[in-house]
Amino acid sequence: MPAFLLSLKDTCKTAMNTENLLSNGDIKEIYAKYHSLLCFYAYKYTKSYSEAEDVVQSVFTRLIERKISLSNENALKSYLFSAVRNSSLNHIKRDGVKKRFADYTFSQESDADNSGYLIDRIETEILFELFSSLDELPKECNKIFRLSYIEGMSNQEIADKLGISVNTVKSQKSRAKQLLKESLKELFVIAMFLLKNYN
Repeated sequence: MPAFLLSLKDTCKTAMNTENLLSNGDIKEIYAKYHSLLCFYAYKYTKSYSEAEDVVQSVFTRLIERKISLSNENALKSYLFSAVRNSSLNHIKRDGVKKRFADYTFSQESDADNSGYLIDRIETEILFELFSSLDELPKECNKIFRLSYIEGMSNQEIADKLGISVNTVKSQKSRAKQLLKESLKELFVIAMFLLKNYN
């Protein structure tokens, strides 16, 4: 699991100077609402948080420069996800090391409305919901959940690292999962599956 997932929302918030660039109130609202989520989505393609930020920044810049008008929030969301996906693929296409991956991805996903694109988008939104809910957990639950399910540490390793008993680790993990179940409801099982298979 990339360490990027631990700090994505914080690092993405600094990618653009919103005061200078986003002069329109609507754009500021769109930026605040979708920027971190789109960075998370771009990272699935670029595997680099700095590149993901660059991709999303370029999409917002185009949105401003072209003064794109969209009829409703669903149209806006579809536009943003499609633009980030296409920009991510173009970005890695220019990178010689990743060119073969990009060629394969382009050939497999030429239509932005195909099932692969939709699945990626849904997975991204579910994982983002998980991380947002995780941020609401008590500090100790949050820390132990991250060490276990994101960094892949065993109960004993966590206990040694934090100077607590294995039983305390188990108890905090159980509490974290219960709180996440209450928050995410039916999405919890899917989110945990995606988290396990993310990397």
